[in-house]
Amino acid sequence: MKFQAHNRKLKTGKNKSKAFCVRIILAVVLAIAFAFYAYLYINYTTPILMYHSFDQSRLKDFAVVSNANFYKQMKFIKEKGYKVISLNDYCRLLKYKKPIPRNLVVLTIDDGYKDNLDALKILKEFDFPATLFLIVDRIGKPGFLSEGDIRSNLSGTKITIGSHTLTHPDLSKISDDELKKEISDSKSVLERKFKTKIDAIAYPGGAYDKRAIKEVENSGYLCACATNRGFSRKLNRFSLRRIKATNRDTKFSLWSKLSGFYNVFKKVKKPY
Repeated sequence: MKFQAHNRKLKTGKNKSKAFCVRIILAVVLAIAFAFYAYLYINYTTPILMYHSFDQSRLKDFAVVSNANFYKQMKFIKEKGYKVISLNDYCRLLKYKKPIPRNLVVLTIDDGYKDNLDALKILKEFDFPATLFLIVDRIGKPGFLSEGDIRSNLSGTKITIGSHTLTHPDLSKISDDELKKEISDSKSVLERKFKTKIDAIAYPGGAYDKRAIKEVENSGYLCACATNRGFSRKLNRFSLRRIKATNRDTKFSLWSKLSGFYNVFKKVKKPY
């Protein structure tokens, strides 16, 4: 009897020890999960999708999205209840430190290719705001939108114009005088041509430096977009990181890009 009682005590002790170990493991797992959640929460950023061309003949190019897939992507955004906000409105929230909801999406299109025309019609159909970044010296050139295209297709829509500089140079490799011209003059030329305020600029190729940021601020822009490049992960409205949308984006990959955490897992690349 004494031997049996001793065995029971040993088993009870072992069971208590196992239960204690389980509780410790669960506590550690929960602590890690909470820390990871907190990290994601702190690093959430509103996704800014970046498009370029919609030329069906160039679909092998990673920067091209077919009109059919662009329509599907816009439909997904609509059906899943995301709120598409203009880049300018988003940047005003940042400037004035206003609360930013977690279901926002910003749409941008770079370069002003002629093949953007059907995409602009799709945006109008969904009544989505977007920013069209124009290279001033290429407006009206073969393969690019003309002034007439821009005026007629933006009229009655929520699509606004932004600058993509005068000639699309690498801003980190030009002189101070050239930098000022590319950033400041492109703004004034577009404002004069289209009788509208230009609040946003996109750095060509995502390349910029601290001089460019300063010139953008001095020229009166509200914000500036890069690609996925930056000096750090810190949110800066004069170097907003964007997410490239591709023709390969399925519902799942598009969902991941719209999560607000996509850039958290991407390595920060230097802008020059």
